[in-house]
Amino acid sequence: MGNPSISFLAKDEIEDIHNASLEVLENTGIRTASKEAIDILRQAGANVDYAKNQATIPRNLVEEALRRAPKTIKLCARDPKYDFVLNKKEPHFTTSGFAPYITDWETGERRLSTSEDLARWIRVVDYLNNLHLTWMSVVANDVPAPMRGLIELVTALRNTGKHVEPEAFDAREAQYEIEIAAAIVGGKEQLKKRPIISAIQSPISPLRYEKGSIEAAIEFAKAGVPVVSLTMPLAGETSPVTLLGTAVITNAENLGNLVILQFASPGAPVIYGASSTVASPRTGACMIGAPERSMIHMALAELTHYYELPCMLAGGNSDSKTPDMQAGFEKAMTLTTLILMRGVDIVDGLGAIDSANTMCPEALVIDNEIASGVMRACRGFEVNDDNLALDVIHEVGPGGIFLGQKHTLKHYKTEIWLPEISDKNTYETWQKMGSKPMDKVAKEKVKEILATHKPAPISEDVEKEISQILNRAEAEFLKKL
Repeated sequence: MGNPSISFLAKDEIEDIHNASLEVLENTGIRTASKEAIDILRQAGANVDYAKNQATIPRNLVEEALRRAPKTIKLCARDPKYDFVLNKKEPHFTTSGFAPYITDWETGERRLSTSEDLARWIRVVDYLNNLHLTWMSVVANDVPAPMRGLIELVTALRNTGKHVEPEAFDAREAQYEIEIAAAIVGGKEQLKKRPIISAIQSPISPLRYEKGSIEAAIEFAKAGVPVVSLTMPLAGETSPVTLLGTAVITNAENLGNLVILQFASPGAPVIYGASSTVASPRTGACMIGAPERSMIHMALAELTHYYELPCMLAGGNSDSKTPDMQAGFEKAMTLTTLILMRGVDIVDGLGAIDSANTMCPEALVIDNEIASGVMRACRGFEVNDDNLALDVIHEVGPGGIFLGQKHTLKHYKTEIWLPEISDKNTYETWQKMGSKPMDKVAKEKVKEILATHKPAPISEDVEKEISQILNRAEAEFLKKL
């Protein structure tokens, strides 16, 4: 099979990063203010200093956690046709997430996002064929902070049949999110069988796990909800400036998280995640469209293949402030390098501009097309007699035309990529069609989707149950204000 792929590191180099990560955990250790997490580590056999909220984790605990961790994870959806399995055989795509800004649907101006923006955004995601799951891509700034995560989750679930990936800032919020998802699938036991949500949990680099976040992750793990350990070190600031040193920090944080969750709930579904990148030498700003980011994530992809762990790595982002040529270049570069790696299960980042601080609807549509084109290039072809096409070459002969041949008709759809919004016409035809640049075509596509696409609604009975859950949460959370 002529399926293009690349190997970035030799086996001994992968093992060097692995061993360096184990040394960090064993000698430097991790820090968390969560007594629950520290207690789990102590009971497992880690060396704990309660006064410093620190623990060093012996190699054997990491090895045991790796043995316990599932090698495949099924991510289910409200609509079962969107279920898929993370088994290192094919990549899936999701948006970037939790951005405070959006480019306005009409004017294109950057502004604070709202819950209505999130609802619209999720409807577009539901329509696009290369988006397999969704984050809470934009923040519902119009909702009181204590209720924001729950409202965002419900908004997403109402507007897509696809898998949804929220986050929770403490154990109580996680419990409510679990309750909401369970209401949709028919109970907590059913949620373990059909996890329609997975949860983002981000360590704070370097080597620190916030109390609320790690305790939320423990709740999700115990409920059988997959947890994405999304580490985000910044080379030169929160990790060493060398790309290899940043890979070590990223890997150590993932392994530390894995130990906590596997000893909290053996066999818990955990997804290795990373959104690592580099800081600008000029300004110190985070650069998510940098080639070095691709290099870090290519190394991490090799590590997840070595561990046989499902993974989600960032790509398809841009530092550009508009969906322009810079955005296209940076997104295509970071997507291509990841998709060519072995075993990348999920690539996140579609729809993001402005270093992931802003979500752009037309960029999301363009990114869906970039992902489609890159996937076609990376699918390759099978070397066999039918594809070598000797019979039809002989039949047509020198100077002939292949267009009318049965062989051509048979293979056209599978061989030739047909884009949805890219222009492949002559210049004259393009002019007759209005001389539209790609971002304008994408903006029109967004309007068309919002006008015509309606995801299947949640049943009335389940909506009532969700409303009751939200009312209880509101009474509990807002009384603290």
